[in-house]
Amino acid sequence: MGKKIKTTIVGIVIGLSVLILVGAGFMLGWQRGLPIHLAKHYSLDSLREEALLMNECSECHDGVDFHRCSTCHDEHGATEFADLPFFNLISFSGDVPQPGFVELNQILPYRDQPNTHITLLDFLAEQGVEDFESVTLTSRDGGFITISRENLTDQALLLPFTDGIRFAAEDLHVSTWLKGITGMIVVGNERDLTINGAKTSLGRLLLGPTRQVVTENARVMFNYEIDGQTREAQTASRVWGAAVADLYPDSFSQLVVKTRDGALFELTPLEAGSAVLIAERKGPTLVLPERSKSGWISPILELIWE
Repeated sequence: MGKKIKTTIVGIVIGLSVLILVGAGFMLGWQRGLPIHLAKHYSLDSLREEALLMNECSECHDGVDFHRCSTCHDEHGATEFADLPFFNLISFSGDVPQPGFVELNQILPYRDQPNTHITLLDFLAEQGVEDFESVTLTSRDGGFITISRENLTDQALLLPFTDGIRFAAEDLHVSTWLKGITGMIVVGNERDLTINGAKTSLGRLLLGPTRQVVTENARVMFNYEIDGQTREAQTASRVWGAAVADLYPDSFSQLVVKTRDGALFELTPLEAGSAVLIAERKGPTLVLPERSKSGWISPILELIWE
């Protein structure tokens, strides 16, 4: 009986010691400003998950950085906008099946999903691009990066960032982490375009030199019924593409354009001088700014200078 009492007393002493230590810890934490009151607002499971996440973050970040939301948001994306439509556009061009523009709200980071990101490889696969040589990302501040296929892994992510998206990859140098992406240019493995006997592709040409040209200038008029006045404005489009002038020799008499269906077109040096090559869904297209869109030539197979 005496042994039992002794064991009970020891147990009580140990229990009281634990309570005292826990109480002392809470008091010390309270004095030092630790947010112990969070236990009133969040479950212990939620606090445990946050602690585990902070522990993972501490592998790359110093503890002193955690006092700001921007520590995580600026580097790993800004905000999750579930089902919120954005109509900013990202150009998607080069050697791709469906060139054009992609709306931001069509990119997975803006959908309601765990982790709020999509790998760059998954995004390209959704656009029908799986076999390629490299991808170039451009940003609104003029920056761009080119990454070869062998250097892209599942760590290469597209993430939401304020009014756009950004690129980040833990296994690539931080200087490649672009913010405010405006476009992507894909270079495929095939070379289906011939320029004066040299095999290439539109994706390769779009990496430079390039230029913008103004097309389809038109004057439009409208009669406003309320005041009876007719007002007019000028409309046009800016088209960006590979500059043909940077591809041909110093002197030539004509440019022969061959399409994939076997048609031949002859252009004078004056017409060829302002032309650009762009990506369209029907294939590489030669834009002639002096002509309306119906006068553009596509799909291009070969350019020959004579």
